[in-house]
Amino acid sequence: MQTFSWTGDQDAFLDTTDVKQIGSLVLGRLGGMTQAGQTKNEDGVVLFTGENWEFVLLMDAHHSADSAKLVAETFLQAEPELRKACEAVTAFGQVPTVITDQLSRSSFLEACRNVNGETACLFVFRKDAYVWWLSIGDCLFYLFHSELAEMGEFEQNTRHFYEWIGQQNAWSLPVPSYTTGTRQLRKGKNRLFMTTDGLLECPVLNMNGQKLYDLLSRVDDDAFVQRLLSDLESHVVRDSSTFVCWTVDIAEEGLIPSDKL
Repeated sequence: MQTFSWTGDQDAFLDTTDVKQIGSLVLGRLGGMTQAGQTKNEDGVVLFTGENWEFVLLMDAHHSADSAKLVAETFLQAEPELRKACEAVTAFGQVPTVITDQLSRSSFLEACRNVNGETACLFVFRKDAYVWWLSIGDCLFYLFHSELAEMGEFEQNTRHFYEWIGQQNAWSLPVPSYTTGTRQLRKGKNRLFMTTDGLLECPVLNMNGQKLYDLLSRVDDDAFVQRLLSDLESHVVRDSSTFVCWTVDIAEEGLIPSDKL
């Protein structure tokens, strides 16, 4: 059972790559290069794990890291409630409710109005052979598996701009703006990968789902994260990059078409 939290104001990792193993998950961080003009890191991560599940919140703030700090503190305070939901038989009904309830609390919305800036938020919850996500903004969640790759499927969400949590708040709209989904994992090795947009906006690397899958297929999670950070560092990127990668091995067969049975 693991609990981990970090925001870029605590340690910016400017000109520094960092790889951290947290249970079965690998966290990679690069705050950006001062040579390219970077002066701060506004990313953040909150991570909880249990015996057969993982809950990860990835954030990419702008204007300041204050909004990421506010969201991180909110969900750290909700850890007991979240862990109870993650352990429940009906976890995939309870976890989304806990998250949306936290985002909708009047005290949280008031704090958002007074915070400096706003943040993209990507929530991913995996338990047994299923994964659920909720995305506000432009972080990306990939699911890599050979069967999905054959069909050209990698990204599970789409980057959405003009969506944040913070002073400008997609959750305080008359109708909250976000995307969400639930997927069954495939039999065998499923590689889950979450990233902020720093990796995606490096023009020289021009990363996409196929390139990431091809690289990840050849190495383990740690080496994959190390390679991405090394490539970003060598290209003197300005934007910060934070990503989380982990592998889940599923024994049960996933759904297949009836004419293939």
